[in-house]
Amino acid sequence: MASLCGTVFVSALLVCLCGSGFGLVEAGVPAKRADEGVTFRSIDQFARMSMCTTGLNLWSFQRDYNGYGCHCGVGGSGNPLDATDTCCKTHDRCYEQSPCWRSALWYTIPYRHSKSGCGTALASITCERASDYPWYYVGENCAEAICNCDKAAALCFKANRSTYNAHYQDHGKSTCF
Repeated sequence: MASLCGTVFVSALLVCLCGSGFGLVEAGVPAKRADEGVTFRSIDQFARMSMCTTGLNLWSFQRDYNGYGCHCGVGGSGNPLDATDTCCKTHDRCYEQSPCWRSALWYTIPYRHSKSGCGTALASITCERASDYPWYYVGENCAEAICNCDKAAALCFKANRSTYNAHYQDHGKSTCF
């Protein structure tokens, strides 16, 4: 019986953690949480920030940046190949220095931000401060830090778009030293 209870508890815990956005406290959370600007995919938010600053659509952004150089996309090692690749290396280091307790949160912690001037030279992003998150939100310091890492990378992509080199798309990471 104790084994069954333990299994049920672990299963329920995994459902709560995986289904609720990794660490949001569900008790007392308003039903219209999305209306408050809290979503569940920071990786999606990062892509949308970057699309805003670069003026690219989703397909073009994925093609241009996922797998670019030695540091953009999953993994990374060696010296960056250019300024855009340096943006990605800096982004990775920013995540590593964040107050997030688990690396899984880097890509899943929801955060609040606003964008303006998307697709123009005046594109800008503002991350909400940790102190402005609702009382029931768990991980506000992590959320603010990850948002600021993503913001810095998106603005870096914008600043270095003119030097982007299509030759580095889908660059083999095994050649990075």
